[in-house]
Amino acid sequence: MNTRRIASMLGDIQPRWNRRTFLTAGIAAGGLLVAARWVSMHRQSAEAKFAPDLYVRIDADNRITLRVPKSEMGQGVRTALAMLIAEELEADFAEVHIETAPWDTRYGDQDTGGSGSVLDRFDPLRKIGAAMRGMLIAAAAARWNVPAAELRAEKSHVIHAGNARRASFGELAADAAKQPVPQEPSLKPRSEWTLIGREQIGKDVADIVHGRARYGIDQRLPGMLFASIERPREFGATVESYDATETLKLPGVKKIIELKPVASAHVHGGIAVVAIDSWTAMQARKSLKIRWRPGPYAAETSAALAARMAAAVETPGRENVNRAGDPESELAKADKVIRADYTLPFLAHATMEPMNCTAHWDGRRMTLWSPTQFPDTSAREVAKALRLDADQVTVNVPLIGGGFGRRINSDYSVEAALIAHELDAPVQVIWSREDDFGHDFYRPCAHHRFDASLDANGFPHALRHRLCNPSIRVTYRGAAAKGLAAYEGEGIADSFYRVPNRVSEYTLLDSGVPRGWWRAVTTTHTIFAIESFIDELAEAAQKDPLEYRLALIDTNPFADPDEDKAFAFSPERMKHCLALVGEKAGWSQPAAPDLGRGLACCTDHLSYSALVVEASVRDGRVAVNRVVCVVDCGTVVNPNGARAQVEGAITQGLSAALHERVTIESGGAVETNFDRYPLLRFPEAPVIEVHFVDRPDVRVTGLGEPALPPVAPALANALYRATGKRLRELPLRLA
Repeated sequence: MNTRRIASMLGDIQPRWNRRTFLTAGIAAGGLLVAARWVSMHRQSAEAKFAPDLYVRIDADNRITLRVPKSEMGQGVRTALAMLIAEELEADFAEVHIETAPWDTRYGDQDTGGSGSVLDRFDPLRKIGAAMRGMLIAAAAARWNVPAAELRAEKSHVIHAGNARRASFGELAADAAKQPVPQEPSLKPRSEWTLIGREQIGKDVADIVHGRARYGIDQRLPGMLFASIERPREFGATVESYDATETLKLPGVKKIIELKPVASAHVHGGIAVVAIDSWTAMQARKSLKIRWRPGPYAAETSAALAARMAAAVETPGRENVNRAGDPESELAKADKVIRADYTLPFLAHATMEPMNCTAHWDGRRMTLWSPTQFPDTSAREVAKALRLDADQVTVNVPLIGGGFGRRINSDYSVEAALIAHELDAPVQVIWSREDDFGHDFYRPCAHHRFDASLDANGFPHALRHRLCNPSIRVTYRGAAAKGLAAYEGEGIADSFYRVPNRVSEYTLLDSGVPRGWWRAVTTTHTIFAIESFIDELAEAAQKDPLEYRLALIDTNPFADPDEDKAFAFSPERMKHCLALVGEKAGWSQPAAPDLGRGLACCTDHLSYSALVVEASVRDGRVAVNRVVCVVDCGTVVNPNGARAQVEGAITQGLSAALHERVTIESGGAVETNFDRYPLLRFPEAPVIEVHFVDRPDVRVTGLGEPALPPVAPALANALYRATGKRLRELPLRLA
């Protein structure tokens, strides 16, 4: 794994502490407003400006509100990040309130993706809490005329030694605002942590369970209208002409607006029906008479794409990466070459909450309520589309009903802004389920081919990998995008297995299907391929798959001298995960006669994971009995939320492995609702065991994605042991 590239993609937040970078903002409503700024060394070149009330508010009544500058989409980020501040602040976490921050350049990077939220903010947010704690203690020391060393903070109070005196943070807030900001706030040692690493129920759970949680789709404003957009089914088609005469006569319909395509935001264009409610808008659009102008991909089909990919891997790739030795000559003279092809389909994000955005144009400012993962991108694209200044756009981020990378894109936000700009009332653009499936940014299909020869000990001596797929990077950077072999091949091209002669080759497949980031991105297909093939090589060598992997992981084969050493691949960490998952799953013990065990592992988004799946076949159907997973992500902030993250990733990985597929016919998606795009059902869900490796000596890394990529290959490998049949295509089919 090219950790330096991924660390750069995520952004490494570097705090800069001085009087100008961390300031009290003074007193507001009798409370203390405190803010910090830091610079993302990779995502923004200019320093974020100081502003008050960015992260924490302490009111006079001792109400503490923490504002989190990351999007909450079910991954528990609001709870985890709030814990970091509260730990050092010594706030009573049970009484802490949390809000999602609106988009504001003063926060720096607000992107939520790449499993980077806790990684980015682990140290900076703790320092905010520590500095505030120091200021509150200093205020109490001055009030009581005692040394600060005799005071401690605990449960949102400052307490004098022996409990002689105590004062709430709220009582001290006004005085604390006048204290100098600690230049080097002292962080608590791990031995004194009372929140980090301890089980916490998510702050949003009760509201979600009781229906009080407010998602983007729940946004309501006085006089709000609703819009539904008829878009072309075929990717790349545009409006040639339309007739809305009959539509405008329907009760409740207010206006018809033609949307032109917006290339930079990937807005398809179409005809919007604005009405008094969402049902009226959705039903009314059916009466529109639209003539579509076909695009260049009108005849595209999944069958044709599959044939082109299969043909492409028969010849050398158009670019290659990470060549070592001379794999071609070694394969040419080998007595036996092992070949295997692995194929995967397009996947939809299938979020429970369909795309939506509420927008209001007041004649001067565009305000959005957008469930987005990237509020900065949405703001930038809205400003560009409407030719507004950046400070004329406000993006509020409500709770999100699932993201998985789909909500990185700004298309639905721009649509809402374009429509709102034509109205004198706020409007909510709401997508139907068919809209959502039919106009997604799909995980690319892919075809992998491996050719390998083994040495005298049964280990790979030469390995050639060929990949053909429609690149994600080309969707966003255009056909001239560079570095596709490394980007699309990540997980194989930079695989940590020792092979003296190797190369990874890539050929771009031209396609009009929009592609985008899907949970864990490229490793969702590369790890299926490489971890399935490693099992096949172990079988050919007559070696145990676990011992085979352990023997092949002993170095960093593609170490970059310039990469951040904190993120460099560690063979020891990967091997520890493998050994531990084998122990926890009882790998060395015989399995039941009808049961197969399969193994897979990977590094993804800087973390390490290993999985064992136990599966069988009942009445011709796959039954997944048990999944055991080990994850090494450094320090786990909230074990409760962390387990939920891993369990969710495993469940989603099983769903994709067993059921999910988007088929393209006549240039558009066939599966446009859950009746044709089934997800994993409750009766299919296995017992899941999650184990974390606690490593206080390493940097905290991501957790939202690393457990997903090994799921499909571990299941395929388990089914081979249960049935004797190698399954090399997803979704897995026994016949």
